[in-house]
Amino acid sequence: MKLTLGFSPCPNDTFIFDAMVNKYIDTKGIDFEYVLEDVETLNRWGRPGETGYNQIELQCISAYGR
Repeated sequence: MKLTLGFSPCPNDTFIFDAMVNKYIDTKGIDFEYVLEDVETLNRWGRPGETGYNQIELQCISAYGR
């Protein structure tokens, strides 16, 4: 199984996802395609039906009805 995971290139986010990107952890057979984008783009992609998995800002969760 392959999932697309989007996150921003800011230092906090790259630190959080470093272990996955560099395969330091076992993802139990799940492969990831990583997409680095700015926060505004990731927030838009967080709308229901837009993309697979990505980081969005907390306030977007309630705005998108999740």
